[in-house]
Amino acid sequence: MFAQLGDIRFELITYFDGLEGSQAYNFAEHQVIEGKPRLQYIGDALETVSIALKFHVAYCDPAFEYQRLREAGAIHRALPFVFGNGLYRGRYVIVEITDTVEATAADGTVIAVEAKCSLKEWVDDTPLVIRKQAKKDKAPARRKNGKRHTKAKKEEVPQLSAASRAAGFRVVDKNRIVRMGK
Repeated sequence: MFAQLGDIRFELITYFDGLEGSQAYNFAEHQVIEGKPRLQYIGDALETVSIALKFHVAYCDPAFEYQRLREAGAIHRALPFVFGNGLYRGRYVIVEITDTVEATAADGTVIAVEAKCSLKEWVDDTPLVIRKQAKKDKAPARRKNGKRHTKAKKEEVPQLSAASRAAGFRVVDKNRIVRMGK
């Protein structure tokens, strides 16, 4: 096995031509008066990967494996992409599948299918928010679920001004203010 996308295992057609990847960088072009435009870097583009693979009756059921590949594309979900050596590449979606039936039996049973699969990198919608929430959830001072202590609202407790406190008034409870001493 060379790589795996979700639970689909890929066997490459050849070692060198089986995997192509590309990484692009986005630039905005700003027009200027009487001069050439200026470029401004605005971010990385999503990585794309193309895999040439082969399903052969010698090691799998080609029709079944190809159908699984099509179903994985039809669910429109990001799947983990892992190489055979255990290296996790990230999450990718299938954006295109092309196939060529290379060999069939006399009754039409597929013996070998060559397929090319194009994948595009999947990035979470709000990665910064997700990371912040994960850090917040792991914080040691985070209050655990359970009994909550209710605090009295400010408007429910009588408030004293600095002058009233200086004159000796004190709050006894939420219904009474008394003058102490003198």
